[in-house]
Amino acid sequence: MRPATRAVTIGLIAMLTTACTTGRVASVWTDTGSQPTRYHKLIVFGVTNSPKVRRAYEDNFVSRLREIGVKAEPGHAYVPDAALSRVVRMTEAVSKSDADAIIITHLVTDEPDAKSPLPRLARVPDHYRNLVPYFSQVYIDVCGPSYYADLEALRLETNLYDAKGERLVWSGRSVQLDPSSEQTTISDVIDDTIAQIALDGYLPWSSAGRRELAE
Repeated sequence: MRPATRAVTIGLIAMLTTACTTGRVASVWTDTGSQPTRYHKLIVFGVTNSPKVRRAYEDNFVSRLREIGVKAEPGHAYVPDAALSRVVRMTEAVSKSDADAIIITHLVTDEPDAKSPLPRLARVPDHYRNLVPYFSQVYIDVCGPSYYADLEALRLETNLYDAKGERLVWSGRSVQLDPSSEQTTISDVIDDTIAQIALDGYLPWSSAGRRELAE
């Protein structure tokens, strides 16, 4: 691993294991063209070129989903790190797991002084709407050598896809993550993300919705 890549990976792992945000979901998009379905069987894929970071994403989501009664499995149980870039392996894993929905999660870059996005978004980029083109593009983008050049301006993005139609039904981004803060860990961000998805009608409801979420 090159020194620059190693430094970025260490920074991301620190962000995943130390405090970083208020844990709130900053913006949400939902498919207003159809009624929400509460999914009960999910598979989770974390997109990154670091196996440790990928497992932190997937295992944190799976642990919290299981706590609210959802049958959830990590993508790394089906697709090894070396094969994550192959979309066909991802779709095969969805079929083998018999999941009714898929979570794709990763960090996105942002400008340090960027304005906060609207709590409710009217649209998402076109390539987000279908699972295969989205996964293909996001892997290329996120695993690029300079994608995480600025660790001071990142958000956790989570996208929920209906497995049968391979279509996006929910998308959300966290508030900006600050790796120098010591208030809240990434698990709290994931906790609030899952609570927001449940509040919007796509997961079983639980007391996880007790926090202030996107209105």
